[in-house]
Formats: sequence, C-alpha cells, structure tokens
Amino acid sequence: MNGAFYLRRSLMLRMLVAMAAISCLALVSLLGSIVIAKSAGGYADAINQAGSLRMQAYRLLATSELLPADHPRRRWQHEQMEATLAAGAIIALIPVDADDPLREAYDRVVECWHETLRPNTVDFEGGDVFRLDDKVAEFVDKVDILVGRLQEYAESKVVFLEVFQGASLAVLVIFMVMVVYRIVCGVMPPFRDLIRVVNGVMVGDFSGRTIYRGNDELGLLSRTINKMNASLSEMYGQLEKRVAAKTHELKRSNDALRMLYLTARRLNGVTPLTREELEEVLRQLEAVTDEGPFELRLSMGGNGKDIVRLSSRPGAESAFVQEPSRGREISDKAAAGLYANGNEYAVRVREAGRDFGELRVHQPPGHMLAQWKIELVETVAGLIAAALSLSEKADEQRRLALMDERAVIARELHDSLAQSLSYLKIQVTRLQMQLDQQRHEQVAQVVAELRHGLNSSYRQLRELLNTFRLRIHESGLEAALEETVLEYSKRGDFELTLKGQWSGLSLTPNEEIHVLQIVRESLSNVARHARARHCTISLAVDDTGHYQLSVTDDGVGIGPQSDPSMSHGMAIMEERARSLSGKLTVRGIKPCGTVVTVRFLPRLLAQLPVASE
Repeated sequence: MNGAFYLRRSLMLRMLVAMAAISCLALVSLLGSIVIAKSAGGYADAINQAGSLRMQAYRLLATSELLPADHPRRRWQHEQMEATLAAGAIIALIPVDADDPLREAYDRVVECWHETLRPNTVDFEGGDVFRLDDKVAEFVDKVDILVGRLQEYAESKVVFLEVFQGASLAVLVIFMVMVVYRIVCGVMPPFRDLIRVVNGVMVGDFSGRTIYRGNDELGLLSRTINKMNASLSEMYGQLEKRVAAKTHELKRSNDALRMLYLTARRLNGVTPLTREELEEVLRQLEAVTDEGPFELRLSMGGNGKDIVRLSSRPGAESAFVQEPSRGREISDKAAAGLYANGNEYAVRVREAGRDFGELRVHQPPGHMLAQWKIELVETVAGLIAAALSLSEKADEQRRLALMDERAVIARELHDSLAQSLSYLKIQVTRLQMQLDQQRHEQVAQVVAELRHGLNSSYRQLRELLNTFRLRIHESGLEAALEETVLEYSKRGDFELTLKGQWSGLSLTPNEEIHVLQIVRESLSNVARHARARHCTISLAVDDTGHYQLSVTDDGVGIGPQSDPSMSHGMAIMEERARSLSGKLTVRGIKPCGTVVTVRFLPRLLAQLPVASE
C-alpha cells in the first residue's frame, strides 16, 4: 500500500486534523473576541471624560458669575477644561478622517470651546449672565453630540463582537456537526460490525466476517480480524476433532477401568466362583472391546483333561472347537481357520506357576486387535487367574482349619474324657475283682469312686461342649469377657470386677479363645471351691510387650490337698497357657485368697522385628 495514500486515508490523521481545525476555530474566536473587547474597552473612559465636560462647563459658568476674572480657581477650571479636551482617552478614539462623524463632533466641541466659551468666560466679570448661559448651553449640546457619537461607536463594537462570536460559534458548530456526521456514518458502522464479530469470537463463534474494506485503520483491523477468524475457525475445528478423539479414548479407558473394577469386585466377592459370574465377565469384556465372541477354557483336574468351556455367547458354543486348548498366546502369530476362517487369539490364565487354562477371542479374517484391547484381555485373564488361585487357597485354608479343629477336638477328648473313661474302666475292673472275691466292704468304696468318676466325666463333657460352642463375636474379647462376668456373677455369690485395657489388643482369634477359656476355668474354680466374696480379672502389659493375665480372689486359698477336679482344671489351663507360649502360675496371697497368673507374648508381637540398640 502507498504510504502517502495511506496517510491521507488514515482515520487517526483525519481525526487529528478535525480536532486541530476545531481547536483553531475556537482559538480564532477567542482571540477575535479578546481583540474586539480590548478595542471597545477605551470607549467607557472616553465617554466618562467627555461627559465630565458638561459638569466642568456648568462649574465654569457658576464661578464666572461669583468670582472675579483673576481669581485662581477660574484659571484652574480653564486649565482643567483644556486638559479634558486633550485627554488621551478621547484623543485615542478620535479618527483621523475629517469626514468621520465622531471627528466632526469632536472638532465642533473644541472649536466651540476655543472660539466661543473660553473667550466669554475668561474676561467675564459682572456682564450679561444670560448670554454666557446660552454659550454654555451651546457647548453642552455639542458635548452631548460627542458623547452620543462615542456611545454609538462603542455599541457598534459590542454588536461587532456579538456578530463575530455568533459567526465563530456557527462555523464551529457546523464543523463539529460535519465531524460527528462523518464519525456516525463513516466510523461507527464498521466499528459496530467489528464489535459484532468480536462478540461472536468471545462466545466461540468464529464464522463472523466484517464487510468494511476501507484503506484506513478500521479496514486494516477488519481484514486482520477476518484472517484471524478464519485461522481460529480452522484451529477450532481441528481442536474439536482432537477433543472428540481424546474424549472417545477417555470414555474407552473409563469403560475399561470400570469393567476391570467390577470384574475384580465380582471375582473377589464370590467364593467359590460360579459359571454365571464368569460368563458375565466375558459378556462385559465383549461389550467394552466390541470384539468376540470370547471363550474361557478352564482345566479343572490335575491331568488337564477335564475342560470347562464358558462363552460370552452361549448360543455360539457349538462353533468352537471341542478338543483341548492348542491356541497360541496373543504375542504369537494368530492361528487361522478355527472360527469361520477367522483369527483366534488366546491368553493363558496363569497365576504363580499354576496354569488354569486360556481365554480366547475370535475375530473375522484380516482383523487385528488393538493394543489396548490386548492389554485389557490379558488383565482380565490375570484377574480370573488370581480369583481362581484365591478360591483354591480359600478352599485349602478351610480344609486346614477343619483339620486343626478336628485336631483340637481330638486333643481335648484325649486329655479329658479319654483319661476319665480309662480311669472308669480300671475302676470297673477293680469292682469286678472285688465282686469275684466277695469283698463287699470294698465294693462300696469302688462304687463311690465310679460315681465320682462319672460325675467328673460328665462335667468334663459339659465343659468341652461349652468350649466347642464358645464364640467371640465381632464386638471382640472385651464384650465376651463382660458376658462371662455377667454369667458368673449370677452363678456365684461373689462380686466380679474387670480391670485393664481389653480393647485394641494384638491377639489372634485363637489366642482370644485361649484367654477367654482360662478366665472361665479360673472363675469356675472360684465359684466351686474358693468361697470368695470378691474376684478381679485384670490384664497388664510390661515394658517388654508381654501380657500378664491375672484372676484374683479373696477366698480360702489353695490347701495342701486340692480337689481332683480342680487339678484337672489346672491341667487344662496349663495346656492353654502353653498354647499361648506362656506360663501359668497359681499361688496363694495373704491373708487369704488365690491369684492365677498367665504371662505370655502375643504371636503378632513376637513376629515383629526387634530394633537394634
């Protein structure tokens, strides 16, 4: 673009020229008003000076009648009149042109003074007063004409000032109207068009275009905005496509994560796994990947021949091969021809060296799985393998728990009922021998021992049943102990107190059972033998982390010959203390009473590493 042409069409330059013109007009109007007002400022002084001539004439008339001709006041009045006529304020306004009315009026006043009034007043002394009065009146009339001419000239200056200011204001208003019209008609339409396009850009509409094509700043801005909108529209379209693609990927990832989360919850929440749950996982996998059908083949036996086949499409099972798995993993080359001449991919379902089978996906010919789908299939296969492994481990744990429970029952029966029944068998043999030898006096003693043995066996059987039925609910050991305290408080005639911190203990469920049984056995001994009034159950933890369980009563204490049933109860408590890897101590206290103490280290604390000092 030509620089000179552009400057002539520049909107900013035109605005500056308009503002300069308006400023110049305003300045000319102001300066003209000042000059006119300055030129009219001397007329007021001249009018005052000229008007004072009338007063001086009348004073001169009065002094001429009253004072002698040589009086100094009369001479002073003449000099004052001469000075007023020659005053600069009047002389400066008198035109040079002799034909000017103001010049003529001034000359007549001067002439009347020098030729008429002054000669008659200088030598007047007691003469014709009326004649002198006529001369003064004639001079005053000429002064009035001079004052009128000065007023006319002053008024003409004011009128000229008003006309000049009005004309200047009219020109300024007309010029401003032209500038405003130019702005309204030539600047505002393209400016509004620019605002419309910019507002559209603010709300994301890049389709707007301006129609102004002038060679000024607005035209340049319009062309720039049009190019910017075109570029933004293209970029926005590309960004929309990219956002749509990213949104699709995020939705796909979210669906995959949701599917994995639900699959993990479903597989880990069902024990044992059911066919319905696994088929639902396959159907969800097919829905997320939009591939398939999927087939899960699991080998249930150790020889790998018992195959369980599950499919995401139960109706399509007949299309699958029936022989055991020979498919390859996804990382290998796909095997073709197994499903409608298509591709078949297989992932091994394996966990910790245990191979459970494989997960297959069938594809049309020439179709390849995307990488994310391959990773998702492998992850689902891993989740299925982990769930199957956990299910097997849970079954193994249940079997071990059952074996442990049976071992405990066998040990309890051997340590209690088996020994009691063996003792009864020996007593029956003795009784038979006494009857054969007809020793009737010893038969009663054997019968009494048999009765005592039967009662002891019955009591042991009842305690074993209570032991096997004993449970610690979710509320924990403390709640179970409170129930025990309430039970023995009702059964015995003594007051029970539970002390110590029983919540938050580092005890395994098996250790909690042993602690509860030791407490119950101790309370049973107190109820049957101690004849106590108070009993306290307490638990303390020493600096080494060992727990110390104590059951203290204020009964009769332990005598030298204790009850055999009580000895049997002590044996059971010692066995349980050994199960806790602890030691049982029973001792008397002064002045009376017994304290049963078990000191042990919980298994959870014993397994923790000890920090070196």
